[in-house]
Amino acid sequence: MRVSDSKTMRKSLKQAITLKRSFTFTFAAFLMIWMFCFSEQQPAIPHELNHYFKQVLNQNTTELERLKTYCSEKKSKSALQNQFKKCRLLYKKLSVFTDYYTPLFAQKMNSPAIERIESGVADQLLPPEGFQLIETLLFNNGSHVPHEEIQQAVSKMISHFPHTDPVSEQLYSYESALIWEALRTKLVDIATLGITGFDSPIALHSLPEASASMTGISDVLLIIQSCLHPNQQRLCRQLVLDLKQASIHLNRSPSFNAFDRLHFLSEILNPIYRKLIVLRQEAQIKTPEGRSAVNHEAPSIFDPTFFQINFYGPPKEYWATPQRIELGQKIFEDPILSGDSSRSCKSCHLPEKAFTDGIAKPYSLDQELLINRNTPTLLYAGLQTKQFMDSRSDILENQLTEVIHNANEMNGNLKDIVQRMRRNPEYIRQFQQAYPDEPTPLNAFTLANSLANYIRSLKPFNSRFDLYMQGARNTLNTAEKNGFNLFAGKAKCATCHFLPLLNGVVPPFFQETESEVLGVPQYKDAIWVDPDEGKYHTTKSNLHKYAFKTPTLRNIALTAPYMHNGIYTNLEDVIEFYNKGGAAGLGIKLPNQTLSPEPLQLTTEEQKNLILFLRALTDQDLNNPAIPF
Repeated sequence: MRVSDSKTMRKSLKQAITLKRSFTFTFAAFLMIWMFCFSEQQPAIPHELNHYFKQVLNQNTTELERLKTYCSEKKSKSALQNQFKKCRLLYKKLSVFTDYYTPLFAQKMNSPAIERIESGVADQLLPPEGFQLIETLLFNNGSHVPHEEIQQAVSKMISHFPHTDPVSEQLYSYESALIWEALRTKLVDIATLGITGFDSPIALHSLPEASASMTGISDVLLIIQSCLHPNQQRLCRQLVLDLKQASIHLNRSPSFNAFDRLHFLSEILNPIYRKLIVLRQEAQIKTPEGRSAVNHEAPSIFDPTFFQINFYGPPKEYWATPQRIELGQKIFEDPILSGDSSRSCKSCHLPEKAFTDGIAKPYSLDQELLINRNTPTLLYAGLQTKQFMDSRSDILENQLTEVIHNANEMNGNLKDIVQRMRRNPEYIRQFQQAYPDEPTPLNAFTLANSLANYIRSLKPFNSRFDLYMQGARNTLNTAEKNGFNLFAGKAKCATCHFLPLLNGVVPPFFQETESEVLGVPQYKDAIWVDPDEGKYHTTKSNLHKYAFKTPTLRNIALTAPYMHNGIYTNLEDVIEFYNKGGAAGLGIKLPNQTLSPEPLQLTTEEQKNLILFLRALTDQDLNNPAIPF
């Protein structure tokens, strides 16, 4: 390559990376961004990969055009459904690329069929679009087929596809780190969303679609194996065989509800994931630069080291250290944080109750008023991008500051607290040790940061369910195993309480935290919704009226009473609420309810098994949950 050509390439590369980071893709430039945003420092991926991508892209467009034609020809509902499924299977192969490289495109193609707001702008509603919208039109129980409406939806989808002609014949190298990360991410997607019915809630076509994603991964591995050394090629071929067997296993399931997800995850997908990580490591392929929510070296999504706690906090100079965690635990137990020194964080977050208080709503500091909401657990609270039930804060430091200053909760003042702490030589010593690079180690932010880092460390991942997924196959009994399969299948719990955190942090990137509108009543037998409007107080969007952040279900056996207002005293009542279809099942009409209003039709035995599984989510040794990281 001539020097002038090299300079031109570097200039184009910088421009492409800038476009990629801004997420302001024009679809005409889609492939150009794809092909230019790679370096030449790692082994090149052969040009066949680019050809494969374009081929699957064109197949997607062709089949969508055929679905559009079927609509114009007023074909039968069954014919449209079959063509729709064919389109989805092809898209799932394509998603191995698009989900990672072009998340905005993926969102337009396959987001849930509900309204959403644009970039947090309360009055800028985006209507539902993509495959899931068409699924609601095609797979309902009625006989009427809205051909024109479906045709319009398909036309909109086709318009989102990139135009490949301007750059289709030019070949460029692909950066290995990004390709391998796209494959790893897709495996996480299959484990957490693909087999749970998340994006096929009505057609329940998730298992064949997960199989198609497996095929897409296999195809890519077969192409890139020529860049590997002979020993690594053998590992790669074995991995491809494992993926093909997994794909066959998915297609053999008699039905969506009958699928044994626990077996698939523990005995099939976990080993595949581990082999992919080992193969990348042996090939000495680096992981993408920059902060990530996950540890790319962890052998499983259920491994205790899978999540990077520092991703969910402030910049590197304030990351968690053993000294900061120890200091934070001391502050957590010190009533110095409250205005009258009568209440500590531990007063309302009891370790033996999974860091809750066991009551529906706590009293204010002066014991005169009830605080509006139930006390949430602090376990795994650091592994999310939104804090408070209404998601009004982004990082723990900000949440803790607000709680300390709240007149009803702590009625404290950080400036005053810092001054009082500075009169304690032991606090001075510990802050100097924990924050040696700070000009003034003990200040308002380092106080909040040390406390936040202690809470971030509360992530044991050692429940009986975790131990089972980590290899101890004697920790769950048959009823609990059945309960998990219901949780991730028929009961649809895992479509909101995402694995492995079992909260609203959305896989496979774990960078967004979801809220849901359930329509929780004001009290157990009420037929009207609780007046607390939740997230609406922050966004002022009607879409978020009565919306609350999806909490973790880990340690749920210890955190009663339940819901944001604490109205249900046991898990049986909670499951009954969901089994009926939330607010709709109680006769409460909420136009923005995000929970499916359809009853789950769980039998009494199934409800019992589901609860038994939830009880298996209790961590061991709650009094000392901090683990090395």
